[in-house]
Amino acid sequence: MTRRFLLLCLALALIPTLAAEEKTAPTPRNLEIDDLFRLQSVGDPQVSPDGQWVAYTVRTTDLEKDKSRTRIWMAPVEDGEALPMTVESSSASAPRFSPDGKYLSFLAARKDDDKEDEPQTQVWLLDRRGGEARQVTMVMQGGSAYEWSPDGSRLVLLIKDPSPEQLDAQKHKEEGTRPRRTPTKPPHVIDRLQFKRDYTGYLDRRRTHLYVFDVATEALTQVTSGDADDRSPAWSPDGRFLAFVSNRTGDQDENYDTNIWVVPSDNPDKGQTLIQVTTNPGRDEQPAWSPDGKWIAYISNPRPDLLWYATQQLALVPAPSTGEAAPEPRLVLKDLDRNARGPAFAPDSFAVYFLLEDSGENHLGRV
Repeated sequence: MTRRFLLLCLALALIPTLAAEEKTAPTPRNLEIDDLFRLQSVGDPQVSPDGQWVAYTVRTTDLEKDKSRTRIWMAPVEDGEALPMTVESSSASAPRFSPDGKYLSFLAARKDDDKEDEPQTQVWLLDRRGGEARQVTMVMQGGSAYEWSPDGSRLVLLIKDPSPEQLDAQKHKEEGTRPRRTPTKPPHVIDRLQFKRDYTGYLDRRRTHLYVFDVATEALTQVTSGDADDRSPAWSPDGRFLAFVSNRTGDQDENYDTNIWVVPSDNPDKGQTLIQVTTNPGRDEQPAWSPDGKWIAYISNPRPDLLWYATQQLALVPAPSTGEAAPEPRLVLKDLDRNARGPAFAPDSFAVYFLLEDSGENHLGRV
């Protein structure tokens, strides 16, 4: 009774204050187009190795220029002012801290005034102790994603096969000649069941594969190949292997059968020697190694017949690098009727954290 009485007194005491604020409150109005362009989208948070800072992206849109820009910021975890890490005039994405915490890397396609070529997306390195960002990779066709090796000496890159136009331009560049300008672009040749994709456009036979880049020597080595797209690379804790996701069924446009594969990070045969970790006919994706290197956690769809309505399950399989006879991967929470994603092992390798979807919300789960 006393608690209810105090709450009632507090509510009564606030009535004059609320009434006064209501008199000075701005007049309600309808949403306008400019309100939408004032919104900023925050994403891709990355915590520094020492746990003191978080780097993230902020995307803004400009109605007059009809463009969007993405900028990288860094803020202290505890309290303090956020700092812009990249210039406002050029977009940047995929912030990553080097394992020793000295560098903040990112992806950007920056125009060089001394070159006429269209800029491609490259990895840039920013020394946190000061100085300008410097371009690390110089891939002809650019890259779409990357991750640091555990010791910080290498990067794994996702690179798409070059187009005929890019190969021709590279040839003329090496010969010191100018490519002949054609008045029209060549037609799109359609020879796939799925011929177009959102945010990509018309599809061809150019594929995305894994490459390993040595930071010190700048040597670039292709470690996967073939008529399949590879994505989501994850380093083993000792840096000897790379787990990745790929549909290598031969009829990728007719199914969603992606599996987890493992390849040596120094593979000299461009991925002719691969280890298939999963065989589930549905989607297997988002691989994550345990810190002790013995396990790979991932997200699996055991009911591909249900398409997008199937429950995404947390799964676990012994890492093939241990030399053990790998049993069938097991669904860790097969009775859970909620979607899971984003698995990550605890430092002691005895638990897996993941995001748990429930009623339109995401929660942190642990098993």
